Amino acid sequence: MKTFNITAQVYESNNPSKQTILLNQEVHSLSEKDAREKFENYHLKPHYVLVKIYSVEEFSQVST
Repeated sequence: MKTFNITAQVYESNNPSKQTILLNQEVHSLSEKDAREKFENYHLKPHYVLVKIYSVEEFSQVST
């Protein structure tokens, strides 16, 4: 299992001005594609509307 950091632009559906915010969410997945799908389907709060996913970056493990 890999860990991905997803940065996305969203807005709250009950916000009449549709002011957007940026989210960073950590998602555990096997691939970048799967991480995107998990984020869109399971990690967004129900009242958030996705505008755009800016990046999906895999965290690298550093060995000491």
